[in-house]
Amino acid sequence: MTTYGSATRPVSQVPGGQATRSARIALWTMLLASAALMAAWSFAVPVFEGPDEPTHWKYAHYLRERHALPVSEPSCPEAAQPPLYYLLIAPLAVDVTMPPIGYVGEEFGKRHLLFPPRVYQNATGDLKLYWPFRLARLVSVLMSVFAVWFCVLAGTEASGSQWTGLLVGGLVAFWPMFSFRGMNVSNDSLVVTLCALTLYLTVRLIRRGFTWRIGVMAALVAVGAFLTKINAVALGVALLLALISEKGPWRAKLLRAFVLGAAMLVIVGPWLIRNEHLYGEALAQMAQLNAARGMIERHSLFSNYFLTDFPVLLISSFIGTFGWMSLPLPIWGYLAYFSGLIFAGTCWIGASLKRRVDFRLSTILACTIVLNLVGIIQMNFSQTQPQGRYLLATLPAIALAMALGLESLPSWSRLRVMLTVGGLAVSNLIILVCLVIPAYWPPVINQ
Repeated sequence: MTTYGSATRPVSQVPGGQATRSARIALWTMLLASAALMAAWSFAVPVFEGPDEPTHWKYAHYLRERHALPVSEPSCPEAAQPPLYYLLIAPLAVDVTMPPIGYVGEEFGKRHLLFPPRVYQNATGDLKLYWPFRLARLVSVLMSVFAVWFCVLAGTEASGSQWTGLLVGGLVAFWPMFSFRGMNVSNDSLVVTLCALTLYLTVRLIRRGFTWRIGVMAALVAVGAFLTKINAVALGVALLLALISEKGPWRAKLLRAFVLGAAMLVIVGPWLIRNEHLYGEALAQMAQLNAARGMIERHSLFSNYFLTDFPVLLISSFIGTFGWMSLPLPIWGYLAYFSGLIFAGTCWIGASLKRRVDFRLSTILACTIVLNLVGIIQMNFSQTQPQGRYLLATLPAIALAMALGLESLPSWSRLRVMLTVGGLAVSNLIILVCLVIPAYWPPVINQ
């Protein structure tokens, strides 16, 4: 049986590493279907109906108008976020008139929606009125398509087979929450893209051995991910772990890790120093909490919140809870996706322990996922934010682990890859057509 993610052989020397015509056709079909679906999601979901889209837009607009970073305050709580995504969409971020609100009550989380799941009242004329915002969403879609492509590369590199790449890419492309967040005006789209590219480069270092060119590229991309959203720090740690765990003299390994780690710190240093000067903390997490005072709520690790509400809400919203956490899937939908997660995850753990999947690669994937989860738990000590979108930074790593687990099964085949990816695509389309569109259309206002 093939051992996935093993040794340092080039992809072309691994059985199944040569691309076949059918694999190429399947890959391009999957990418085009992913782009079409996310574009459809971007028009189906009314403007500003993604979590915090108004404040993300305000951040980018501030950059466009003032050519400076905003300061975190109640009117712009996202200002404590790293700036990279907002710099990219700033040219589109013109001043727009917000739609009429569709709720009563000001405190976040305790608003009463008048037209659920809407937070704003959408109108028939919104398509013409909000074209800059729609274009910014399409830029997010483009970023997300690149994320899928980098996942394909990571899967192909890990096993030497483009069919693995197809499976990893399909798991990400048609994951419901990724389709929703991947088209929002939000830094989630860019952070998933850069995390997917970091993962690919890290897997390449594991598979082929260290080179300074790939090492420097991986470090720069990991820095870009961190400067997009701070929970991407898990990928930087995983990269350093990959460098240290390589076979070879410790002196050489420590030198590489020190040089690349120091370079990453130098690049992110100015942003961290600015935060320390403005807010008294390098990561500005409390500044963001203070700007959103209604969200502060303390929890202890063994409270009922962490034992009951947190895991259920985190997992369900990672699978897919749309709008402002106001449009859930049916229970059977969550059960189906969760069962798939558990099954593939169990296969991956079992295959890793039996060394049917490269143990070093599995350890680094596990480290990435666990570090991200620890960060989410730490965040929830001081606020109620059990939102699965915070796990999207490690969705590429989760998808790669799932794919390697499934492919470790003796009965796994190319046909099953096609059926899995096709089934996920059809399921995504059904969610869009049967749940999302009827929830928001026809609009509240006819004008």
